[in-house]
Amino acid sequence: MKTIILVFISIVVILITGCEDIGDTSPILGDKNKKQPIIIVNKNRHLNIAEFWIDRIKEPNRVIMSKKNIEKFNDYIAHTQYLVTNFEDIQPQYSGSWVKSSIQSSFDNILKQTKYFEDGQKIKPKFAHEMKNYMDLYNIANSVQTRYALTVHYTNQRVIPTELALLKKKEQIYFDRNQNSALDIATPIAILHTTSDGKWHYGIGPSSSGWVRDQDIAFGTKKEIYDYLTSKNFIITTNAKNGLMVAGKYYDYMRMGVRVPYILTIDDMSMILIPTRDEDGSLVLSNATIKTTNTNKGYLLYTPENILTQAFKFLNAPYGWGGSFGEQDCSKFIQQIYATVGINLPRNSSSQSIVGQNYLELSNLDRDTKENQLLNLAPVGATIVHLKGHIMLYIGDYKGEPYVIQTVWGESKRNYPLGRTAVTSLNFNNYIQQVDRATILTNNINSIE
Repeated sequence: MKTIILVFISIVVILITGCEDIGDTSPILGDKNKKQPIIIVNKNRHLNIAEFWIDRIKEPNRVIMSKKNIEKFNDYIAHTQYLVTNFEDIQPQYSGSWVKSSIQSSFDNILKQTKYFEDGQKIKPKFAHEMKNYMDLYNIANSVQTRYALTVHYTNQRVIPTELALLKKKEQIYFDRNQNSALDIATPIAILHTTSDGKWHYGIGPSSSGWVRDQDIAFGTKKEIYDYLTSKNFIITTNAKNGLMVAGKYYDYMRMGVRVPYILTIDDMSMILIPTRDEDGSLVLSNATIKTTNTNKGYLLYTPENILTQAFKFLNAPYGWGGSFGEQDCSKFIQQIYATVGINLPRNSSSQSIVGQNYLELSNLDRDTKENQLLNLAPVGATIVHLKGHIMLYIGDYKGEPYVIQTVWGESKRNYPLGRTAVTSLNFNNYIQQVDRATILTNNINSIE
């Protein structure tokens, strides 16, 4: 009997150690002298599953921050750093000059940045003149009364009120600079202005401001929206995409990390409350159903295992600049993952890299020192890694190299865009040389609980 046990243990050891030595860690490129697409990022198939990385963590189920400390962390981001806007902090009125200057500034910036429409036609001065009249800035009062709304569909938030894509270069059709963000169902917005025909509204969201279509929002009182958002009995969506059924028919989907009030569970479906609108655009709360397996009652615990599990649900999902095409970019990917544990991160990568007070400043360090800092000081599950215009989730080391999972465009001189969520070494496209900061999402670097 003892012999059988020893043989079994030997086989297990071989299997465990063997999976760490399979293949190369570099993307497969058939001709290194010719630019080409990356089909396979990692020859080692084990790198593409969450359990492989979770198994390498000493205490994968340790709580990184308690719910109470997450609340403190969120409060610091909102009220000390002013990187996000809590709905309860929205003012009943705003200065008309501030509203006008905010809209005008975004309008001026995008016209400076862009030169082409999606069909390759040049943007002409006539377009700017027509859009300025359409935005109706001259009719903004000295004091603007805030109106309150919830999104009733997944909706694109635009820099200026048009569905037209605005590009820097003709060929950059996947980078519509007019796409400011994308908002999931049940996102609160403080509406401050409306176009001359009433089809678009400008407003402040939790982590970005811009224009949304009238047909995608519903107006309510601040109290009824606040009560909806703060319902004590709630679920969090935990899948990358979560289909909603209303009256037995498909309605829309929510991405990961959306919080909605929970009613009850029937078989494998959960009934929830979602915002809809009546014919006048007023808020109506309606019953919808969602797969129970795609949800969690309350927030997930903030543990390394939960963070990595959530992140890997996006593996191979397409890249979508600013939420284009119903997808996510690098920062929305990070935002959605941490929303499942109740952390409210800002929208863009540069803001995410400065949340809280715990950073590893890496910009002036050489490659080896950067790698050592990450390998020795960056806790897996709590660390996001930044380089100019991009942010990634640190998932641990393999063969002495730091690894990340990221939603990335990832084009270089050697390869065409990766254009999806992928596990890569930080040496992919030489990112390690460009990394300038690792941000540790805790209240105190020594207070992981």
